[in-house]
Amino acid sequence: MLMYRIADPGPGFSFDNLDHAAIAHDNPIDHVLVRNAKGLRAGGFGVLTVRATVDELVYNQKQNEVIFIKYLS
Repeated sequence: MLMYRIADPGPGFSFDNLDHAAIAHDNPIDHVLVRNAKGLRAGGFGVLTVRATVDELVYNQKQNEVIFIKYLS
C-alpha cells in the first residue's frame, strides 16, 4: 500500500462550496463556465483526478488534511 498525508494550516473547505471544481458537476466540463464567470484560472480537476487514481481518500473534519491510499496488488 502507498499512503500519503497532506495537511494544510488553512481553514479547510466544504464540498458544498466547490462549484468551481469538476467534482461538483455531473458533466465535469461544466465547471469551466463557473471558473470563467469567477475570473479563476484554468483548473479544477484535482479532486476528480485523485478520486479516479487512488483507492481511498480520508479527510479530517475540517477537510484541511487528507490521506490518499492506493493498494498495490
